[in-house]
Amino acid sequence: MAERERTQGAGETTDRRTRARGRESRRKITEAAATVAGERGYEGTTIAQVSKVSGLPASSIYWHFADKDALLAAVVEESIELWLGQVTRGEGESLEERVTELCLGVARTFRESPDFLRLVLMLALERRPVEPVAREIYLRLRGEAIERIAAELEKVRPGLAGADARLLATYALGGGDGIFLASLTGDADVAALFRLHAEAIVHLVEQAEAAGS
Repeated sequence: MAERERTQGAGETTDRRTRARGRESRRKITEAAATVAGERGYEGTTIAQVSKVSGLPASSIYWHFADKDALLAAVVEESIELWLGQVTRGEGESLEERVTELCLGVARTFRESPDFLRLVLMLALERRPVEPVAREIYLRLRGEAIERIAAELEKVRPGLAGADARLLATYALGGGDGIFLASLTGDADVAALFRLHAEAIVHLVEQAEAAGS
């Protein structure tokens, strides 16, 4: 009995180590894929390049993902969940506090996930006869982000019409995209731009609410 328990315990330890190694390999692969795709775009990304950057053989990548499309779809889906959590945290009681937290959340993604942001912007801009799954996922989850931001605005401004809230949420994300592009193409003061962006959103929300009252 004792010998069997020791054998079972050793087997469970080995299984945990195997799963941990699998999770670590998957993390390295998705991070490498985000880096490569952020630099080269969807079409320019290859399994061979991801293998080189991750330091893992192509066979390991194919063990986790069926093909490049499945890999980049996983990168987008996993990264955007973190992004959604940052931009829709819903902290603060006042409109100014909520909007400031929204903008700070977007700014955090600049620091933490620049490769991911480059990738999704490329996916949004690139059009093909057959759209990759990664683009479809991004567009769907971006739509969810707009709805969630609109809901946050309506919480602190109940008089704001739903259509206006969604329009302002779309503007808020679009402005963040613009600031990210500015940071890539010039010497932009990102913090100052987001402060200005927050002020503009607050003003527009108050203006829309007043017009609808």
